[in-house]
Amino acid sequence: MVARGHFVRKADWARFLETGLVPGDLDPDLAASWLRSRDCGVLPDRISAPQVANEILSRTRKETAELRRLARTALLRARAMLKDTGSMMILASPDCVITETEGDRSVIDTGRENRLQIGGDWQETSIGTNAIGTAAASGRPALVHGIQHFCEEIQRWSCAAVPILDPVDGRVRGIVDISGPTDMFQPQSMALAMAVGDEITQALARLIGEEREALYQQFMDRRARWQNTHMILIDRRGAVLHDTRAVWSNQAIRGGAIGARGEEDWAGEMSDRFSGMDSEILRRDGLPIGMVLTAYRGHRRPVETPSGDPFDAFLGTAPAILKLLEHARCVTASNVPVLISGETGTGKELLARAIHDASSRRHGHYVPVNCGALRADSAAGVLFEPPGQTVDQTMDQTGPRGGGAVAEAHGGTLCLDEIGEMPEDVQPFLLRVLEDGLTRAGGGAASDRSDFRVIALTHRDLPRDVAENRFRRDLFHRISTIQFRLPPLRDRAEDIPLLAQHFLAEAAAEAGRQAPALTRAAREALMAYPWPGNARELRNDMQALVLFCGRGVIDTGDLPDKIRDPAAPPVPAEPDERTRILEAMAASDGNMSATARRLGIARSTLYTKIAAYGLARPGN
Repeated sequence: MVARGHFVRKADWARFLETGLVPGDLDPDLAASWLRSRDCGVLPDRISAPQVANEILSRTRKETAELRRLARTALLRARAMLKDTGSMMILASPDCVITETEGDRSVIDTGRENRLQIGGDWQETSIGTNAIGTAAASGRPALVHGIQHFCEEIQRWSCAAVPILDPVDGRVRGIVDISGPTDMFQPQSMALAMAVGDEITQALARLIGEEREALYQQFMDRRARWQNTHMILIDRRGAVLHDTRAVWSNQAIRGGAIGARGEEDWAGEMSDRFSGMDSEILRRDGLPIGMVLTAYRGHRRPVETPSGDPFDAFLGTAPAILKLLEHARCVTASNVPVLISGETGTGKELLARAIHDASSRRHGHYVPVNCGALRADSAAGVLFEPPGQTVDQTMDQTGPRGGGAVAEAHGGTLCLDEIGEMPEDVQPFLLRVLEDGLTRAGGGAASDRSDFRVIALTHRDLPRDVAENRFRRDLFHRISTIQFRLPPLRDRAEDIPLLAQHFLAEAAAEAGRQAPALTRAAREALMAYPWPGNARELRNDMQALVLFCGRGVIDTGDLPDKIRDPAAPPVPAEPDERTRILEAMAASDGNMSATARRLGIARSTLYTKIAAYGLARPGN
């Protein structure tokens, strides 16, 4: 290419413009480029390349951020190496928009006359044959020297460009170019461009390898717990790395890369494309590197393996939920009493069972007691062994066992459900049971004592009940060494699509059907509804949708009227929530995103609460 191209004369170029006759000694790639330039209507008297709009340049720089970061070392070297050499190094996007320039400052300044500058569009269709555009079009290195350029004004430049090819799929990821005035052209420019291009390609290959290793590790951690589910692993470029059903393995999903899209848009689009599958973005150092898609069939419960995590049964990625689960894991190694509060349907018992299943007491029984149903004349019969039963009849390898809940919980967990509904005259009786651990009324020997953990559940505000003398203070302190409050579903709106799709999959499996998928509009409608019944209400509605919606996709028109009606009254919030919102807004200097993060709720939920309380948003 280099040797043959240097012999093209001005007359050859003029003859081509007049007759279309390509010089016989012109390199084939350049000859093809001249013909493309003529056929697409490029005017040979163009003085400069077009400059893209600022919004296009901003998007291009965002899309090429990774490539620019990998090229940064080479570009910094070029700043010193090409100083006063009459050359500059250029980095361009796959569509030939210049994103970086370094080198001889005088040459960089001269390049602006022809828009050989950041934001310049050097596609062949814009400015004819040139090294950047021709390398992108051919996928091969291109040296364009002087007269070989299609446009006359650009013929004062000599340029050597090399496409940076993706090490996985061979796509052009960018262009590295060395350009300078023709009379100062350096013969080693092509060698330098190729060396830099190879350096960036190797850095890109290392990055892809590290990311894929991290993706496979995270995927296998999940696969160990969900062995019977269909799972697909996708990297951030849209390549399917693994499909448990081998349908999509080693394929590229058209338009499946995250690109410049937001993470939520990317996850939503992939969930739409793979009907009936939930999407989870996987990260490395806080940045998205891929996604795992999971089709849940039947109950979403982990496989019982040593690496299984019972807390995985509690779905959610909202900050408040992740923090709560992190703290809940910390208490599994202890034996302290735990009080779990939250509105009806928030998953209090699910969390209690997860704590039990993750503790050393998981081999013992988890024994729930409905405290709201206890009465003074029946409490002993529920909690203690039946009269006349002897210790010998109730002993086994784990200790005392019998018909009473206290004895049954020996070595395990006694769950006091709805303890806030317990009648006041039963509360002293229960306190004595918890203090003594006796398995039978009236006392007994040490062998009659039961060793159990206490987890209490309530939807009430027990501290307020204590203050108003509706609940014994000493009993409250006995059951509340550790306290967890589950947030209502409306305060973790980002988890609603995940939960909804899970409940759809459960209901579909029970009905022997394929799980329908939620459209983006349907997901947004579900997230906007306040869900006074929380996850239980959501589960019931999803079960009904599976029964009544015969299509494979659920749109807003299929949702219940209460969800489609935007005039539905908001659920009243806690009395002190207004103050907490004001304090969070002040601490965040009015930044709504920071305020929502501080409160552990979605930003859309924050706006709803601000409107409900009649608060003024900053700037309004």
